[in-house]
Amino acid sequence: MSEDSGPAYDYRLDPINNDDDYNLLALINQTSHAFSLSRTRELSKYGLSMMRAAVLLVLQVRDNNATPSEISQWLLREPHTISALLDRMEKDGLIRRYRDMHKKNTVRVAMTQKGRWAYEKSLERKTFHEVMSVLSEEERENLRTAMTKLWLRSLQEVKHEVAWATTAPSHVPIQNGSSSDGN
Repeated sequence: MSEDSGPAYDYRLDPINNDDDYNLLALINQTSHAFSLSRTRELSKYGLSMMRAAVLLVLQVRDNNATPSEISQWLLREPHTISALLDRMEKDGLIRRYRDMHKKNTVRVAMTQKGRWAYEKSLERKTFHEVMSVLSEEERENLRTAMTKLWLRSLQEVKHEVAWATTAPSHVPIQNGSSSDGN
Protein backbone atom coordinates (compact mmCIF):
# COMPACT_ATOMS: atom_id res chain seq x y z
CA MET A 1 0.00 0.00 0.00
CA SER A 2 2.91 2.31 0.73
CA GLU A 3 4.67 4.06 -2.12
CA ASP A 4 8.36 4.93 -2.10
CA SER A 5 8.31 8.64 -1.41
CA GLY A 6 11.92 9.10 -2.46
CA PRO A 7 14.77 10.22 -0.25
CA ALA A 8 14.10 10.96 3.40
CA TYR A 9 14.02 14.63 4.29
CA ASP A 10 14.51 16.31 7.64
CA TYR A 11 12.15 19.28 7.33
CA ARG A 12 12.87 22.14 9.70
CA LEU A 13 11.15 25.50 9.37
CA ASP A 14 13.72 26.87 11.81
CA PRO A 15 17.04 25.15 11.04
CA ILE A 16 19.01 27.64 13.14
CA ASN A 17 17.63 26.99 16.61
CA ASN A 18 17.59 23.52 18.11
CA ASP A 19 13.87 23.42 18.93
CA ASP A 20 12.60 20.06 17.74
CA ASP A 21 9.09 20.57 19.18
CA TYR A 22 8.67 23.76 17.17
CA ASN A 23 9.97 22.12 13.99
CA LEU A 24 7.71 19.07 14.34
CA LEU A 25 4.64 21.22 14.92
CA ALA A 26 5.65 23.48 12.03
CA LEU A 27 5.88 20.36 9.85
CA ILE A 28 2.37 19.31 10.92
CA ASN A 29 1.07 22.80 10.16
CA GLN A 30 2.81 23.08 6.79
CA THR A 31 1.63 19.59 5.81
CA SER A 32 -1.92 20.47 6.80
CA HIS A 33 -1.80 23.70 4.81
CA ALA A 34 -0.46 22.00 1.66
CA PHE A 35 -3.07 19.28 2.00
CA SER A 36 -5.83 21.86 2.54
CA LEU A 37 -4.89 23.66 -0.67
CA SER A 38 -5.18 20.43 -2.63
CA ARG A 39 -8.44 19.36 -0.98
CA THR A 40 -9.94 22.84 -1.42
CA ARG A 41 -9.21 22.65 -5.15
CA GLU A 42 -10.91 19.25 -5.25
CA LEU A 43 -14.02 20.46 -3.39
CA SER A 44 -14.34 23.78 -5.21
CA LYS A 45 -15.73 21.93 -8.26
CA TYR A 46 -18.86 21.39 -6.16
CA GLY A 47 -19.03 24.83 -4.55
CA LEU A 48 -17.66 23.52 -1.26
CA SER A 49 -14.86 24.42 1.09
CA MET A 50 -13.39 22.00 3.59
CA MET A 51 -15.48 23.60 6.36
CA ARG A 52 -18.69 23.39 4.34
CA ALA A 53 -17.99 19.72 3.60
CA ALA A 54 -17.29 19.18 7.30
CA VAL A 55 -20.65 20.74 8.28
CA LEU A 56 -22.44 18.47 5.82
CA LEU A 57 -20.57 15.47 7.25
CA VAL A 58 -21.64 16.41 10.80
CA LEU A 59 -25.24 16.70 9.63
CA GLN A 60 -25.03 13.28 7.99
CA VAL A 61 -23.54 11.71 11.13
CA ARG A 62 -26.22 13.39 13.26
CA ASP A 63 -29.04 12.01 11.09
CA ASN A 64 -29.44 15.35 9.32
CA ASN A 65 -30.52 16.98 12.55
CA ALA A 66 -28.05 19.06 14.58
CA THR A 67 -28.01 22.32 16.45
CA PRO A 68 -25.46 24.99 15.55
CA SER A 69 -23.90 24.40 18.98
CA GLU A 70 -23.43 20.69 18.25
CA ILE A 71 -21.83 21.52 14.90
CA SER A 72 -19.53 23.99 16.64
CA GLN A 73 -18.42 21.36 19.14
CA TRP A 74 -17.81 18.70 16.50
CA LEU A 75 -15.77 21.05 14.31
CA LEU A 76 -13.88 22.72 17.17
CA ARG A 77 -14.97 26.19 16.13
CA GLU A 78 -16.46 29.09 17.99
CA PRO A 79 -20.27 29.31 17.75
CA HIS A 80 -20.17 32.71 15.99
CA THR A 81 -17.87 31.25 13.31
CA ILE A 82 -20.27 28.38 12.67
CA SER A 83 -23.26 30.74 12.70
CA ALA A 84 -21.71 32.87 9.95
CA LEU A 85 -20.84 29.75 7.95
CA LEU A 86 -24.40 28.42 8.32
CA ASP A 87 -25.75 31.80 7.14
CA ARG A 88 -23.73 31.47 3.91
CA MET A 89 -24.61 27.81 3.44
CA GLU A 90 -28.32 28.57 3.92
CA LYS A 91 -28.10 31.43 1.43
CA ASP A 92 -26.48 29.02 -1.06
CA GLY A 93 -29.24 26.45 -0.53
CA LEU A 94 -27.09 23.75 1.10
CA ILE A 95 -28.83 23.72 4.48
CA ARG A 96 -31.98 24.96 6.12
CA ARG A 97 -32.63 26.01 9.69
CA TYR A 98 -35.84 25.25 11.50
CA ARG A 99 -37.31 25.47 14.98
CA ASP A 100 -37.29 22.35 17.13
CA MET A 101 -40.85 21.09 17.54
CA HIS A 102 -40.34 20.25 21.22
CA LYS A 103 -37.99 23.05 22.25
CA LYS A 104 -39.27 26.19 20.57
CA ASN A 105 -36.18 28.22 21.44
CA THR A 106 -33.83 25.66 19.81
CA VAL A 107 -32.77 25.97 16.19
CA ARG A 108 -31.86 22.86 14.23
CA VAL A 109 -30.02 22.49 10.95
CA ALA A 110 -30.64 20.02 8.12
CA MET A 111 -29.27 19.48 4.63
CA THR A 112 -31.40 20.38 1.66
CA GLN A 113 -31.49 18.23 -1.47
CA LYS A 114 -28.69 20.40 -2.87
CA GLY A 115 -26.76 19.87 0.37
CA ARG A 116 -27.20 16.10 0.14
CA TRP A 117 -25.86 16.17 -3.43
CA ALA A 118 -22.87 18.24 -2.29
CA TYR A 119 -22.29 15.86 0.63
CA GLU A 120 -22.25 12.88 -1.74
CA LYS A 121 -19.76 14.68 -3.99
CA SER A 122 -17.57 15.50 -0.98
CA LEU A 123 -17.14 11.76 -0.42
CA GLU A 124 -15.05 11.63 -3.58
CA ARG A 125 -11.85 11.94 -1.57
CA LYS A 126 -9.19 11.34 -4.18
CA THR A 127 -6.84 13.84 -2.53
CA PHE A 128 -7.07 12.05 0.82
CA HIS A 129 -6.26 8.71 -0.74
CA GLU A 130 -3.41 10.00 -2.91
CA VAL A 131 -1.71 11.74 0.01
CA MET A 132 -2.19 8.88 2.44
CA SER A 133 -1.05 6.23 -0.05
CA VAL A 134 2.58 6.89 0.94
CA LEU A 135 1.95 5.39 4.40
CA SER A 136 1.80 1.72 5.30
CA GLU A 137 -0.97 0.47 7.62
CA GLU A 138 1.49 0.45 10.52
CA GLU A 139 2.59 4.03 9.76
CA ARG A 140 -1.07 5.10 9.61
CA GLU A 141 -1.79 3.62 13.04
CA ASN A 142 1.35 5.19 14.50
CA LEU A 143 0.37 8.54 13.02
CA ARG A 144 -3.20 8.22 14.34
CA THR A 145 -1.92 7.39 17.83
CA ALA A 146 0.60 10.23 17.88
CA MET A 147 -1.81 12.81 16.42
CA THR A 148 -4.56 11.81 18.86
CA LYS A 149 -2.17 12.32 21.77
CA LEU A 150 -1.18 15.75 20.45
CA TRP A 151 -4.81 16.68 19.79
CA LEU A 152 -5.96 15.73 23.29
CA ARG A 153 -3.01 17.52 24.89
CA SER A 154 -3.68 20.63 22.79
CA LEU A 155 -7.28 20.63 23.97
CA GLN A 156 -6.05 20.59 27.56
CA GLU A 157 -3.93 23.67 26.82
CA VAL A 158 -6.89 25.71 25.55
CA LYS A 159 -9.76 24.35 27.66
CA HIS A 160 -9.97 27.53 29.74
CA GLU A 161 -9.89 29.80 26.69
CA VAL A 162 -12.50 28.31 24.37
CA ALA A 163 -15.80 26.75 25.33
CA TRP A 164 -15.68 23.88 22.83
CA ALA A 165 -12.37 22.47 24.12
CA THR A 166 -13.98 20.75 27.11
CA THR A 167 -16.64 19.03 24.99
CA ALA A 168 -14.65 18.43 21.79
CA PRO A 169 -13.61 14.82 22.40
CA SER A 170 -17.19 13.72 23.11
CA HIS A 171 -17.59 12.37 19.57
CA VAL A 172 -14.27 10.54 19.52
CA PRO A 173 -14.28 7.43 21.70
CA ILE A 174 -10.99 6.66 23.37
CA GLN A 175 -10.36 2.92 23.13
CA ASN A 176 -7.97 0.41 24.67
CA GLY A 177 -8.20 2.02 28.11
CA SER A 178 -6.37 5.15 27.02
CA SER A 179 -6.95 8.16 29.17
CA SER A 180 -7.64 11.63 27.84
CA ASP A 181 -4.12 12.75 28.74
CA GLY A 182 -2.71 10.42 26.10
CA ASN A 183 -1.08 7.96 28.54
